[in-house]
Amino acid sequence: MEIIKSRVVKILDQDLLEAMRKIIVTETKKIVQSETRKIVQEETAKLSAQVDENTQILRALESNKNVQNARMDRMEHDLAQLLGSNKKVKELEDRYIHHSHRLVIDTSEAVEKDVS
Repeated sequence: MEIIKSRVVKILDQDLLEAMRKIIVTETKKIVQSETRKIVQEETAKLSAQVDENTQILRALESNKNVQNARMDRMEHDLAQLLGSNKKVKELEDRYIHHSHRLVIDTSEAVEKDVS
């Protein structure tokens, strides 16, 4: 009887140990999942803040790029106008420097002309 009692106790102890192992594993999984969820939420919040900041920086850079492009377009327009004006000035200078006049001097007697 003692042997049977010993075997029953041993079987019950093994069943109890197995049940305790299952409970410990289950509870450990719950704790790990809970802590993992917290860490993921914290890191996601940090990343979200960083993404928002990066987005604002990118929008500012894009806006700045658009302003710079507009300035470059305006400068190109102004340069074209200056080049056109410079070309006109050079043409006028060239005409002024290389101009010629034809003078006719009549050495005959003066004749009165009727201007009416």
